[in-house]
Parts: sequence; structure tokens; C-alpha cells
Amino acid sequence: MAAGRRIIKIDIGQKLSSIFNDFKEKELMSKHTTLCLGGPADYFIEVKNDEELILLLKIINEYEIPFYIIGSGSNLLFCDEGFKGIIIKLVDEFEKVEVIDTTLVCGAGSNLTSVVKQSVEHSLSGLEHFIAIPGTVGGAVCGNAGLKDIWIDSVIDTIEIFSYQGKKKILVKKEMDFEYRNSNLKNCIITKVKFVLKKADKNGILNTVSQEIEKRKYSQPLGTKNAGCIFKNPQSSAAGSLIDSLGLKNYSIGNIQISDVHANFFINKGFGSSNDMLLLINFVKEKIKDKFNIELKTEIKIIK
Repeated sequence: MAAGRRIIKIDIGQKLSSIFNDFKEKELMSKHTTLCLGGPADYFIEVKNDEELILLLKIINEYEIPFYIIGSGSNLLFCDEGFKGIIIKLVDEFEKVEVIDTTLVCGAGSNLTSVVKQSVEHSLSGLEHFIAIPGTVGGAVCGNAGLKDIWIDSVIDTIEIFSYQGKKKILVKKEMDFEYRNSNLKNCIITKVKFVLKKADKNGILNTVSQEIEKRKYSQPLGTKNAGCIFKNPQSSAAGSLIDSLGLKNYSIGNIQISDVHANFFINKGFGSSNDMLLLINFVKEKIKDKFNIELKTEIKIIK
């Protein structure tokens, strides 16, 4: 994403609309996040291929326009005022998945759950534990999505990226740096990922998939407007357990409520605001700091 939030002093709407078919002005970000929160972005563009991405980046650099890349919006919080700049969503060519022997070559805009299902269909093991993790492949890789001891970087071979100046590059594994819920892939645009998997018994893979889905049925507030875990787990214990120990399940500010199923999930009950979400996040951080002297860090990305 481009650094800083500022007012765009020029009207480029006409220029962008003449180039991109899927172009919108003042698009509510609440339509594009799983929390269903967020005000209007100045411009919202669905980019279909490398050529469109290069052209858009050229315009962004020429006019110094702030921008942000989104996937399915599963871990994002946009402010109520919206976003002063361009929101980019990678679609079409960036959503394609190709299976070649034991590898999956996936566009960054492809849905992670769909990719896992395709790997299962081809009896390929390595991604099945991620079946219930929402979002796109690009977002999952950038944030090194995973479970307690299994992370998506373990099956990555190469990644195709674009610099913000529009230069394409292929990164091999040794050029990537992954850690808990993080990577060194922040200041670039991931466009394609190659996973290397292993042939395995299909029934065994399906069994793991079923177990992961069942776990989430009882441990997460499925079917609600949420963004996944709000906080990263500190080294000492799970963030959800810390919040629960303070008796904060069901606590709410406005229409944003801490889940009674998992205390690290905050739910938009339908008419919530981003401001209320931020107030609840800060309230919980202060309570945890006061009680345990632990600084909780947000896993959710807050875009202002």
C-alpha cells in the first residue's frame, strides 16, 4: 500500500473510468469486508491482468495517489470516513488456479478455501489444514496464515510480485522472510504463488479437512460479521483466553460485541461502526495491559 493518507487534489475519475471497465467512485468499503464496516473509497478498481496492473501503477505513481490492495476483506477494518485514494482488487487472471503434477500455481486473488478443495480433488496434501481460513491466497501468504504449528509458508515454492513501480519479479523461498502472522512481502503486490505439495491418500486428506471444519464449528462464531482474530497471540498465552479471563465475552460498545464463542472475535451485530470497533479494541488492550502487563498487538489490519 502507499504510505500516508492525504487528499487527492486532482480529479482523475474520468481518466480511470475511460481505461478500466470495473471502476467505481465513492464505493463503500463495508461492501468489501467481512465485518461489513467502512466508509467510501475515492476510487475502487477491479484489475484483471498484469497489463492493467502496470497501467494503474503508472497512474498512481504519476499522480502520487495513495492506494491499498484488498482480497476478500476478511481481516480488514476501514474507518468510517473511508479511504482517500484507490482501492485495488485483483480479479479474473489473478483468480486462476493451475494444477501441475504436485504443484498448484495460484493467482493471488484466488479464494484460499477453493484452492484447498482443488488440492484435495487432486489428492495433494499440504494445504488441507487451511480449509477454514477465509481470504485470498495473496492475503494468506502476505500474513503467513496458519494454525498453532502449521503455517502456509511451509508449502510455498516461489512467489510472483510487482513492485509499486510496476516491475515484475519472481521470488524464491530463500528471498522470503516469514514469521508468526507476518512476512517481508508488505511493500509489494503479490500476484501469483506456487505451492509444492505431496501426493497422499485422498481419504486421509478429506479426514483432516473434516476435522478442521468441525473444530471451527465449535470454536468460532461462524455465520457472523467478523474479521477473524482481532489480536495476535502474545508469547505467554492466547489472546482469546486472556480476554475471556476478564469476563469480557458478550461485552459490547455500540453494536460491536465480543463473541461469546471466542473472545478474540469481535462481531458487528448489524449496525455497528468502525469507530465503535476501534473503541472496543482499545478498551480491551487497556484492560489486558492493566491486568497482565501485556501489550496486545492487532492481527486485523486497520486502514485509516
